[in-house]
This record gives sequence, C-alpha cells and structure tokens, in this order.
Amino acid sequence: MKKRAFLWAALLALAGAAAQADTFPSRPIRFVVPFGPGGGTDIVARLIAPYLSAELGQQVVVENRPGAGGVIGSNMVAKGPADGYTILFADSARSIAPSMQKDLPFDITKDLDPIGLIGGTPLLLLAHPQAPVKTLDELISHAKANPGKLTYGSSGNGTPQHFAVELLKSAAGIDLVHVPYKGAAAVVADAVGGQINLASATYAPSAEYIRSNRLVPLAVMEPRRLSALPNVPAAAERYPEVVMSIWFGIMLPVGVEPGARARLADAVGKVVANAEYAGKLRAAGFEPMQETAAQMKARIEREVKLFGDVARKARIKPE
Repeated sequence: MKKRAFLWAALLALAGAAAQADTFPSRPIRFVVPFGPGGGTDIVARLIAPYLSAELGQQVVVENRPGAGGVIGSNMVAKGPADGYTILFADSARSIAPSMQKDLPFDITKDLDPIGLIGGTPLLLLAHPQAPVKTLDELISHAKANPGKLTYGSSGNGTPQHFAVELLKSAAGIDLVHVPYKGAAAVVADAVGGQINLASATYAPSAEYIRSNRLVPLAVMEPRRLSALPNVPAAAERYPEVVMSIWFGIMLPVGVEPGARARLADAVGKVVANAEYAGKLRAAGFEPMQETAAQMKARIEREVKLFGDVARKARIKPE
C-alpha cells in the first residue's frame, strides 16, 4: 500500500508539472534589471524582452530596480515569490559581488536558479598609439622590464574590466598600475587622450577608435578571437586561465515549479537561436551567448571561486 501511495504521489507530481507547463504563463512577467536605464544590462534586457514575450504569449515587462551595485534588484528576485513571474536579468558582476560586497543578503549559488545565458559583450585590452607597446607580447616584455610604470584604466574598482587585467597580471607576473574610473566612456576617452597607457574596455565603445587607429587592441579577454578583430590574439592563447567574459543571463528564485522553469528555459533557448534577435544584439555592440541552465550554474560557481581568489591575491577590497 505504501509503495502504491508513493507511485500515486509521483504521478500526481508529474501531472502537476505538466499542467504548469501547459498553463504557464497566464499573466505578464516582471523582468527585473538590477541597474538603472540606459546601461548595457538594461539595453540587452529591452532587446530580448519583446522576443520572450512573443515566445511565451505574455508580455515581459522590464522593471529597473537599481541600487547597491545590483544587490537591491537581485535580492528582490532571490527573496521573491518562486512562481516564475519574477525574473532576474543578471550579469557577470553577480559572480564578482560575493568577493566585493560584504554581508550580501543572498547567496547567488544557493538562492538564485540559472536558466541560461542570452548574450554578452567582448572585453579588450587596449593601448594608446604612443604607448611603448603595440602587442600583447610587447606589453608583457615591457612590463617585466619596467614594473609599475604602465597604467591601465577600468570602469571601476571590482568591475569585470578590473578583474580581467588582474587575471592577466597574475598569470604573466607583471605589475601594472590600476586607475579606476566611474564608467566605460571616461576610460576610453582618457586612453584616446593619452592620460593612461592602457584601457580595459568592452568592444562597443572602443570600436570607432580602433577603426581610426586611435586605440591599439592588444588582446581579447574572451576564450577565442573575435571575428571583427581576427588578428588580435586572445590572452588565453598565451595564458589559458585569462578568460573574462561579460555575460547576461536569466535567473529565477530557487523553487519555481519544474513546468514553469522548463517553459522559460525553452523560450530563452529559442530566442537566442533567433537570427533576427542575434542581428539586433550585434548591431547594439553585443554578441549572442547560449548556455544551458547547467552550464550557466557551473560558470557562476567557477567564477565566484575564481574572483574570490583574484581579489585576495590582488588585495582588491570594497570601496
């Protein structure tokens, strides 16, 4: 009798999940961006939202919840109802947050459930044309011979741009002086103007200056070379551990019904494979990136550990 009751319970659970998949979603979905309007995260969220709406048959409404470096919006989703109707539009900074922000009110590896990656933006190491280096090899050689003489700018302390160069410094055994800025535009402007020797910046705001030879790309921080810059090496070609991807992805609070979760994952996968969406993403300076929930989960767990190690070694502390 106990065995029969267990089987009935299992069948009922499967039936419930199937019913959830058939009926979900039955109302609009909140798409929480934990930053203000106009930034890269917000731009990509608003690009993908109409395509998700079409796939799900319900409106996906972008809601900006900025504050505390993305913590407020992320925590709202992590501690919110696990019904699939509140989604976090996460970015790679979520993996850095545990090593940079004390007393986080949630644990990204335990309280949030990855659904899949949907895009990213390539990160480059760039030099001013008059800097004494024109290639990655020259940078390594010059920096070893002149420790602490070259400066590099990033979008700020603890940003992916900052951690990317610290990864390279650790792998290559070189000393570069970090100059933190408040945003990518100022970094690129000062690199073009020669106020700093190097810049760690994404491709989109740098492309015009690369084409006009006002910035020299030394390396790509992605695992592979970019199709737009086939002659620029990936840093990983020389140092396999130096990989820094700026990604965007979908996350849910833990505990969403399997049927609803599967429905969302299926919709995300279809959108990322959509050529029209990919074209619009590239036109805005981003690249499609597709990873399953399991792959995204493994990525985040790996990055949380990696960035914690980098922060300790480089003595990067919260401001």
